[in-house]
Amino acid sequence: TNTLVFFILKDMSEKHPIYRNPEHAKMFESSYLHLDEAHERAKKVLTENEIKLERFTGLYDENILARDIAEVKRLEELFEPSPSKTYADIFEAIVCEHGELSDWFGSGCEVIKTSPFDDYVNGIDMVAEIKGEHQGFSHLALGIDVTFGSKDLHKKFDPIRARIDKGHLGEVKYFYSDRQHYRAHLEKVPQVIVGVEIERLKDLALLWMNRKNKELSRHPAQITILEEVALQLEAFTNYAKKNGERGSESLAPILERELWKIRELLEEKKKMGIVGVRKDKVFEEIRKNLRPFMSI
Repeated sequence: TNTLVFFILKDMSEKHPIYRNPEHAKMFESSYLHLDEAHERAKKVLTENEIKLERFTGLYDENILARDIAEVKRLEELFEPSPSKTYADIFEAIVCEHGELSDWFGSGCEVIKTSPFDDYVNGIDMVAEIKGEHQGFSHLALGIDVTFGSKDLHKKFDPIRARIDKGHLGEVKYFYSDRQHYRAHLEKVPQVIVGVEIERLKDLALLWMNRKNKELSRHPAQITILEEVALQLEAFTNYAKKNGERGSESLAPILERELWKIRELLEEKKKMGIVGVRKDKVFEEIRKNLRPFMSI
């Protein structure tokens, strides 16, 4: 009897098998998504990568840190486990990993998982830190959504619109960048919602659990995500320009700058032959929820 031998490479998060060849790899692949296993991996990825509030000792008063830590604990107790949360966690972990590993947001991008405080309070799950050729770093705040046919997506867009009305964009109270060795309170960060429908997420998750990085690097979901971002940034830019009498016109150049970066990235990916999907329920829900930004 032939004995199958494979080596285990240890990293900070878990064990990954190193296969001798593609045929060997297939013997260990799963053809079915084990949701519980995927969720456990996702929670581990997110917990290990999230910004820790303790890192901000000295930047914020101890009473402020203690208050915000207590608020996170209070909010965590309010949220009951649900199927939508499970899928959202998995999608968030995949975007967090492959937004950077597979250059979904471009080769000069690092994806930073926010603290639980900014997740719960400011509605920002992660920040794409994009390095420009000549203009240093810019930031794009991402909120995650998956859909079960819900019509509640407006609850994520209403606060974005309200902030633009007041001359504000997204904010990250606890931000830390490894490559810049920089901790700060980020303000006026363009904020968008990204997501894919459940069936597409299941396809992504199965590839992710089987460590199919090559397939993930060219997966059409990245085009869907970028098109969602572009659609929102365009709507927010136009809304800020028309809403100038309330002091939000200064936001338009910030939004427009990120819009052009995303459009250039989309063109690059399409030249590489990466094609998006024809229809996605989350994409369509995002489109519907942008109508209030166009009705002034």
